[in-house]
Amino acid sequence: MLPDALLLGYSSRIWVLLSRELTYPAKKLTDRDEMKEATFSVYLTRSIVQYTVVKYGVDADSLCAAAGIETTLLSQPDERIPGTLHSAVWREAIQRTGDENLGLHLGEVFNLAAFGIVGYVLVNCQTLEQVLEKLSRYTHLFSQGVYIRFNVSDGLVFCDCDIADDLKNYLLAEPRQAIESTFSSLLTATRVLTGKQLRLHAVWFGYPRPVNTSEHDRIFQTNIQFSMPTNRLIFDANCLNWPILSANLNLLSVFEQHAEAMLNTIVREDTYTRQVVQAIAQQLKGELPSIKAIAQSLAISVRQLQRELQAEGKSYQQILDETRKELALRHLKNPDTPIYDVAFLLGFSEPSAFNRAFKRWTGKTPRSYRQSP
Repeated sequence: MLPDALLLGYSSRIWVLLSRELTYPAKKLTDRDEMKEATFSVYLTRSIVQYTVVKYGVDADSLCAAAGIETTLLSQPDERIPGTLHSAVWREAIQRTGDENLGLHLGEVFNLAAFGIVGYVLVNCQTLEQVLEKLSRYTHLFSQGVYIRFNVSDGLVFCDCDIADDLKNYLLAEPRQAIESTFSSLLTATRVLTGKQLRLHAVWFGYPRPVNTSEHDRIFQTNIQFSMPTNRLIFDANCLNWPILSANLNLLSVFEQHAEAMLNTIVREDTYTRQVVQAIAQQLKGELPSIKAIAQSLAISVRQLQRELQAEGKSYQQILDETRKELALRHLKNPDTPIYDVAFLLGFSEPSAFNRAFKRWTGKTPRSYRQSP
């Protein structure tokens, strides 16, 4: 059983909301059709195709053609493809195999090599805690569609897999297979890396319960809940100390250098506006982050950040205000989140100040907005 303090009371609500904002950056403030599309490593796409070929005898050329990609692309695993194509591969694979639990089953045979350079980093970590830290840092090398983070509270680990909604992202509409594959893969990877079976306290999924969950019960062997605020694995914090059987510090350093170079390339391709939105969402935890704090997190000077934002037609104060508005709208969609909690999280000194700001943003008070259809 989970401690009651984790599920009930004011402090629990604050903790859950904070953990979501640490892992779930704010929505970009433009029409979704004009957003940059989330991309995914061909390593992931190839693993789906290879599994259906080996397990079910599906013809790879036919599957790829139906999904709209060239089979030759599978031989270039370091390439990245748009989420629309990656999701098409998922749909075709499920249709041709008839396996509605394809993500779960793919995770059971997961090979760390499917993560490319990230897999090599994980294999050489020292402990399970370091594995989760590196996985969190390098998630975007194989998927821009999710954010993986973990927190420790009351002797439990909360490992979250949140869906990015600041990009055009197919996972917002079709999360099930990717999330289930991720969680099933984490169990498999833990067993391979440590030689131990990870016993879960609970599993949360952010989407509705499927008609048949017998495979979920078999694989996770714990309390499983659907339609939750986030996708989450919960387990004993002592597991973080488990040693990794293949640990090698020298190799870890080598592979991390390569991973960092790849990550920096992706970051440079991003706009400063989006990076600032992400940084604000991560640092907005009851106090307003200053432009100095944001600039430090992006490793540039305040003056340079101001120039970069000006070139993109934005100011820091404008982005901060827009981000607070979007986060407020998101939180108020959940009727179980008290308005004073939202005000606190967004850095308002008192609910009345939040009411005034929200009315300026929307023409309504937070309460009337929540009560409107």
